[in-house]
Amino acid sequence: MEQIDAISRLIASYKKLPGIGNKTAERLAYATLSFSPEEIEAFISSLKNVEENVHACPRCGMKIDTPFCPICDDTSRDDKTLLVVIDAKNVLSFEKTGKYRGKYFILGGALSPLKGIGPENIRIPELKRLVIDEKIEEVILACSSTVEGELTANYINNYLQDTSVKITHLAYGLPVGADLEYVDELTIERSLNARVNMKGE
Repeated sequence: MEQIDAISRLIASYKKLPGIGNKTAERLAYATLSFSPEEIEAFISSLKNVEENVHACPRCGMKIDTPFCPICDDTSRDDKTLLVVIDAKNVLSFEKTGKYRGKYFILGGALSPLKGIGPENIRIPELKRLVIDEKIEEVILACSSTVEGELTANYINNYLQDTSVKITHLAYGLPVGADLEYVDELTIERSLNARVNMKGE
């Protein structure tokens, strides 16, 4: 017997989440069927709340649900140091260490010629404008040590060569091929403290 249409559509929705395969999507769909009407309503309300209230900070790209950005608008942070990450969730990895007190810039993706993602598809031009307009003194490239992350970091390094900004990248204490989301706080802190100058100065 085939799945009824309503469940098939719910399974398809769950499969859009990262790391969710068909079996896990099926389990989630059938678990959802056991929710009470109140729980279903709360689930729908949470999704609707995200749709209506979550937006990107126009400066750093962080997902927020307030008129102000808790990082960009924090005057106690160093506004001349910019840590560049691929994804908004990477910010949380650095914030957990409690050791970085500068600002962030979220690219919203990594360069990937195979997937058709070029410089124009992520926020690289915006990064350069921000560096120039706000007279940023150091850009720390914290792209994951994957092929796509390294390609992105090298492109940005070359793209910013005609500016006076100091460009560094995280030390290679990070496991090769690792996504920052899965690296522990101590390793991130050490790689941040031992960052390397990419301009070779």
